[in-house]
Amino acid sequence: MIFSLNSLPFIIFTLSIIGIILNRTNIILILICIEIMLLSISLNFILHSIILKTILGQIYSLYIITVAAVESAIGLSIMISFYKLKGSISIRFLNLLKG
Repeated sequence: MIFSLNSLPFIIFTLSIIGIILNRTNIILILICIEIMLLSISLNFILHSIILKTILGQIYSLYIITVAAVESAIGLSIMISFYKLKGSISIRFLNLLKG
């Protein structure tokens, strides 16, 4: 069998890395790719939890989903404040956020 269920998280993770490498100008797409990375890791933990018949992978995946939600909320709030300051969201101007 060429495609197995265990290779699906690896394919999703690889696609998100390719998305980050190819798109270095749009910060919203980079955040989306990071979210996809975290969700692929969570899917990997869930699949191995089902295979090994333990609940530990499901608990880890809940933690990962919680961290992903917090990361996206903080990232979006930073982007909103940056948009209010500069009028556009561009990675080229992110060095202006240094304190």
